[in-house]
Amino acid sequence: MERPERHLLDLLAELGETAVELYERIDLRREMEEHPYRTLAIAAGLGYVLGGGLFTSFTRRMVGVGARILLLPVAQATLGQLISELEADLGEGEGPG
Repeated sequence: MERPERHLLDLLAELGETAVELYERIDLRREMEEHPYRTLAIAAGLGYVLGGGLFTSFTRRMVGVGARILLLPVAQATLGQLISELEADLGEGEGPG
C-alpha cells in the first residue's frame, strides 16, 4: 500500500509541470509588456483569491456595491422603455372622438 505522502509528492510534481507548461504557453513576459495593467489586475485578483479573500465581509460588500452599479443602468433603461410604451399607449387612446 502506498503512503499518502507519495501521492502528494506526485500531485505536486504534476502541478509544477502544469505550471511550467502554462507559463510557456502564456508567454508572461510578452503579456506584461503588451498589457501591463491587465496583467497586474489578474495577478492581484489571483493573489486575493488564493490568499483567502474571497469569502470575507469586504468581498461581500464589494460584490453588493458592484451589483448595484451594474444593475442601475439596466433598471433605468427598463423603466425608460416601460414609460415610453405607456406614453405611446396613452397617445393612441387620444383620438378624434
